[in-house]
Amino acid sequence: MSSKWTLDKGAKDVRAYPRCGRFVTSAVPFALVALTATWLFLGAVPMRTAVVWCSLALLGSSVIIWASAVLRDGDRSRGEIYGWAVRKASMSPGRGESTVPLRMSGTRWLTIRYGGAVVTSLTLTALWVTLAASDARGIGTSAVLAREGAVIEQRPIVRIENQDAGRSRRSSATADYTVLLPSSAGRHGVPVSFRAHTDRRQGIGSELYVASVPGRPELGAIGDDRLAEVERQLAGRAVEFSNILVIGPLWLLATLAATMGWALTESIRRPARTVTPDWRTLRVTVTGTEQHVEAPLPGSPEAADEKKRRENTRVLQCLALECHGQKIPFRSQMGTEAAGEVLSGTRGRLLWHPRQRRGRDVLAELVSDDGWQLPGAVPVRVAEKAVADGLTVPARPDPERRVRLLDLGAGWMVTASLPGVMGFAVAFGCLATLLLVPDSGAWRWWTAVAGVLAPGVGFTVQAVERTDPEAAAQQLQGSR
Repeated sequence: MSSKWTLDKGAKDVRAYPRCGRFVTSAVPFALVALTATWLFLGAVPMRTAVVWCSLALLGSSVIIWASAVLRDGDRSRGEIYGWAVRKASMSPGRGESTVPLRMSGTRWLTIRYGGAVVTSLTLTALWVTLAASDARGIGTSAVLAREGAVIEQRPIVRIENQDAGRSRRSSATADYTVLLPSSAGRHGVPVSFRAHTDRRQGIGSELYVASVPGRPELGAIGDDRLAEVERQLAGRAVEFSNILVIGPLWLLATLAATMGWALTESIRRPARTVTPDWRTLRVTVTGTEQHVEAPLPGSPEAADEKKRRENTRVLQCLALECHGQKIPFRSQMGTEAAGEVLSGTRGRLLWHPRQRRGRDVLAELVSDDGWQLPGAVPVRVAEKAVADGLTVPARPDPERRVRLLDLGAGWMVTASLPGVMGFAVAFGCLATLLLVPDSGAWRWWTAVAGVLAPGVGFTVQAVERTDPEAAAQQLQGSR
C-alpha cells in the first residue's frame, strides 16, 4: 500500500512536468545556438540585439520553470519518477499477453532530449570561451563613431596615463592614451583620450591606429596598435574576424561531429514503424539488471591479439530479460539500476526486425502486457542465438492492440534538488553579465570560470545531500 501510494502521489504531482521539460529541452539548445551564432558572426546591428535579448529571455524562462518545478516537487529519486512513468504509460494492464501491436511508436522526444544535451554542451563551450576572451571596451563610443562615419588613421601618442604594463618593451599594456585630433576650425589639434589594451608597451611618440570622425573631436576616439582590433570595435563584433574564422568553424564542426557520432552509435532514435511477420518475438520477464560482457569470437580479426581483443570487448549495463531460462540483455537510454528495480517482474514481449541494425546491435522493442513500449537494443549475436535456439516466433500483429511509449526520463526536471538548479541560475547570471556589461578586464575570465563551475558545484552538493550516511560509513569502512 505504501509503494502504491507513493506512485500515485508521484503521478499526481508531476503530471505537468513532461510538457515543461519538453519546452526547456527545445528552448535551451535553440537559444544557445542562436546566441552563439549571432555573437560570433554579427556586428552591433539591431538583429543581434534582438536575438541576444530573445535568447536570454528563453534561457531565463527555462531556469525559472525548472526552479519552480524543483521548489514544488524536486529532489525525487529516479526510481520514483520511473515508477510514475510506468503507471502513466500503462494503457491496458493484463490485456496484451497473447497479442503484438501493429504499430510501434517513434522516439522523437527521446532523441531530441539527448541530442539537445550534446548540442548544448558544445555550444556552451564555444560561447563561454568567446565571452571570456572578448573585449567589450568602448561599446558606447565605438557605436557613435561608426554611426557618424569614423575613419581610421595612424596618430602619435602625446600623453600616457594610468599605464599597467610589464617591464619588458614587448609586454602588453593597458593605459589611457591621448592623441591630437584636428578641430572643425582646422587650427591646433584637440587632445582626446581613450583607454586601450595594446599588444606591446607604448611610449610617447608611438603611433596607434585611431578611429575618429573628421572635424568632430568632441565625439571621442578609440584606438589600438592593431588595425583589426579597431575595425572590430567599430563593427561591434565580439571578437576579431581572424578569431571568428577559427572559433566558428571549430564550433560548427565539433557540434556536427559529436551529434552525428552520438546519433550513429549511442542513439536509440527510430521512426514509428509497422510490425510485419518478418519481425521476431519472444516471451520475456524482466528480472532486474546485469552487466553484459561481449568479447570478440576466437579466430576473428577483432581477436587477433590481446590488444585488439580488449579494444573490441564491450561491457554493457542492461536490463536482464529471462526467456526459458536464458538471459537476454536489453539496453536502453536510462538509469539501468533504477529501471531494473521498477520494471522487475514485468512480463511482455521482445520484438525486433533482423535487418534493423545499428552497429553491433539490433534495434528492439520491449512491449509489456500492461501496454507500454520501451525502445532499446539487443546485441546482434544474442538475437541470432535466440533465433537459432528456436526461442522466437514470427510476429502476428493485432490491429486492435495499442501501446504507449515508455519515456522513463520524462520527469527529469524534478530529479534535481535546489542546489543543482541554483548552480544553473548562477551560470545564467554570469552569462547575462558577460553579454550585457560593456567592460573589459580580468573579471571577465573569473566570471566565466564561475559560470562554468557553478552547475558542477551545485550537483556535487546535491549528491552529498543524497548520500545515505550508513551506506557512506559502510563504504568507508570497507575501503579501510
